[in-house]
Amino acid sequence: MSENTVEIMHNSIKERCALEEFTKALEYFPDMDEGTKDAPLDNVFYFKRYHYKSAEPTVYRTGLCILLSGKKRMTFEEHSYEYSALDYIVCSMMIHAQCETFASFNEPVRGIFIGFSVEEIRELVESMNLRDRIKTFDSKHIPSPIGPSTMDGDFQDSLVRFLKCLSDENEAKVLGKALKREVLYRALCGEQAELLLKLSLQAGPLVQINKVIDVLEQNYNQEIDVDNLAKEVNLSVSSFYRLFKDVTSDTPVQYLKKIRLNKAKEMIITQNAKAYVAALEVGYQSVSQFSREFKRYFGVTPAALKVS
Repeated sequence: MSENTVEIMHNSIKERCALEEFTKALEYFPDMDEGTKDAPLDNVFYFKRYHYKSAEPTVYRTGLCILLSGKKRMTFEEHSYEYSALDYIVCSMMIHAQCETFASFNEPVRGIFIGFSVEEIRELVESMNLRDRIKTFDSKHIPSPIGPSTMDGDFQDSLVRFLKCLSDENEAKVLGKALKREVLYRALCGEQAELLLKLSLQAGPLVQINKVIDVLEQNYNQEIDVDNLAKEVNLSVSSFYRLFKDVTSDTPVQYLKKIRLNKAKEMIITQNAKAYVAALEVGYQSVSQFSREFKRYFGVTPAALKVS
């Protein structure tokens, strides 16, 4: 038997053992129906799906999206990322992507989303004395706002402790924030460390666009002036427009439209809102235009969504 064959077998056994060890994490996954469920810690929630779901528009918020079982395929711009148990996606800002879910009753998709703020990442960077490393980055380089990664053994151990903590509300109140910080620390030690470090900068493309996205999120039902958005980040309109599209793959107007449509979808599903009420609430002046754009984006009319 060749040395290469032995090495391949050894690595395969290690991966299988790591996966078997990580399945212990599922012991602390809550008993829940299909959908999402808030954890007893702010900006953290579980998700679960039993059925295959073809690619559909999905909002990924700033944070870590970690899979414990099943598989997903995320498509952003021209890139597709498949991730399964032991894998996670780092999102440095809210993005709109396509997500395909591979799940069954015997092998459901189960995972946890751990949101974080720029301030949390900056505090960790300071604690880890990583400022000198940041100085080596090209501040004008435009990175992808997302990145896939695989957990190493230390990350897995930290995540299992965090999940165990969340399974007890009293533990979550006392230890939750500290154990969340440990998980974020592991991410800063992982393959997407550079993306997180760039997010911690005081200036640069990710910081500028995140600032604008915050404005859009807070004022999505208002009329937005692109000139004013450009002034928020001290750029000319043409430079701002180009930078925004390079980072998010959308123009500012397209991005705002997706925020509005997703907010409206949430209202229809969670509040049983009528289409015209949701349309007006999120900032549309024309209900017919809202219905057309809703159908074009989600592949279903608001009325059909409400029935389903």
